[in-house]
Amino acid sequence: MKTKLNSVEIFTCFCVWTSANLYSLFKLTEAQSEILKGNNGDISKIRDLQPGWGFIQRHRDVSDVEWSSWKYFIYISLGYMIFQFFISEAIRRLALPLLKYWYIMSSTIFIVYKMGFRQMVIVLIQPILYSTIIFLGGNKQSIWLISLLLLGSYNSLKYKQFFWNYLEHEEMEDEEVYLILFSVAWIELRCISYSIDYIEKREKNEICTNSFWNDIINMLSYILYLPLLYTGPVILYAEFEKSLKNKGGNLWLRLKQFICDLFVFKLYTFMLDVAFHYFYFFAMQDNMELIRKMPTIALCGGGLWMGLEFHMKYVISYGTTTAFAKLDNIETPPMPRCIVRVHIYSQMWRYFDVGLYRFLVKYIYKPGLANISKSLKLPKIAYKLLASLATFVFIFMWHGTVWHIFVWSILNYIGITLEHIGKELSKHKKYNWFKTNVLKTEKMEACLIALLCTPLLALSAISNFYLFAGSEVGDLFFECFLNPSLWNTLLISLSLYCCCHVSMALVDIPSRGGTQASVKMYENNLY
Repeated sequence: MKTKLNSVEIFTCFCVWTSANLYSLFKLTEAQSEILKGNNGDISKIRDLQPGWGFIQRHRDVSDVEWSSWKYFIYISLGYMIFQFFISEAIRRLALPLLKYWYIMSSTIFIVYKMGFRQMVIVLIQPILYSTIIFLGGNKQSIWLISLLLLGSYNSLKYKQFFWNYLEHEEMEDEEVYLILFSVAWIELRCISYSIDYIEKREKNEICTNSFWNDIINMLSYILYLPLLYTGPVILYAEFEKSLKNKGGNLWLRLKQFICDLFVFKLYTFMLDVAFHYFYFFAMQDNMELIRKMPTIALCGGGLWMGLEFHMKYVISYGTTTAFAKLDNIETPPMPRCIVRVHIYSQMWRYFDVGLYRFLVKYIYKPGLANISKSLKLPKIAYKLLASLATFVFIFMWHGTVWHIFVWSILNYIGITLEHIGKELSKHKKYNWFKTNVLKTEKMEACLIALLCTPLLALSAISNFYLFAGSEVGDLFFECFLNPSLWNTLLISLSLYCCCHVSMALVDIPSRGGTQASVKMYENNLY
């Protein structure tokens, strides 16, 4: 629900929450400086702290491979993607049906020339498998079967030596290796999107019998579309297909928006790289004994920094690649919503990666809910929880079948379940009596909800630390959560309580690239 506090109270909560964030970050920098000085002042012992920019004269944390891989991709592809766009625009205006062929050809040239022929083979494996299944008459069940088998194979194959030998990884940049691993995951989502949409059209007799090669071209142009190939976000096939029929609007307006977007995200990139010169929490995780020396508030600052860094790198990554997609008239999802104004699990899933959320809703949650409802006679809440469980099983397998991803997935599912149970209880007659006779006002109800959401927000944060940093760091935060001091409990609880009110006050404020209408459209799709 929305907060019912007045403007002064909301501003007070905002100040408390902002002050708590700044204070925890200050304590983090203070603690890391003291710990590193106590480590004989030898920063060189931490392998991921490398000499930074000369004008800052500090070491820089270089441990985030996602970030370095994304920057590498932009470095090698920026000029080529600008060239690709101008050719695309000419084809769009002069010979629109040829645009799909250009997307395939330009992406193939880039992959073979910049990454190598072997990477092209890996990129094409999944489209070949999925196209074989659907064109031989496969159904949705066969698509999901091959998808789960591919995910299982991929998650084991990437740890096998012969896979790396095939890639000749010793001759590759580290970033190239990670980019091909990232691309395999994104390609699978696009293959699923195209395949299921194709099967649904076939079931409605909307597929022409002599359109085999055209369907192949449609599939490859979507899956190989270069700006989104390596780093996402996922855009559903239906949204991509619309762009192929668009002859283009005002080119100058699109170019102005593109230049503005590119400038903003370049500025964000600079700011994040500067921050890596001052926050060493990721690099210090190479030696967990250093992390364990940190006081609780500094650890909270470390957790906040991991969340902010995760948010910023995806805003920059998604923002830059979707800036190119917008040039090509593709409708793109809004940017990830800032994590410091999200207080419940469902909002994090709904508003952080909107493209992934739409994929999960369209292809897993809604079909799963419909099938379970037809097959089993259970309470309505059970249908939703089982459909959510199927969704989180896929999330776990897609992100990687390792322990810390499993813990993250389980904690997220528990959080979603508790949240959903709370919503069901709020519809009960006894709660309505309690609201009328005890709480009496909507303001008091909002305060109660914020209070109840406070421990859930703490659990949500810790679950994400497993995703950001792995099991050891996540376990350490859980130890602090289960054995807190009275002062730290009061301080953190008050801060999180204020965060809940700030989040409720800002729930209808969209992130960059979003609109109020898009918020309303998707806010009730999943729960």
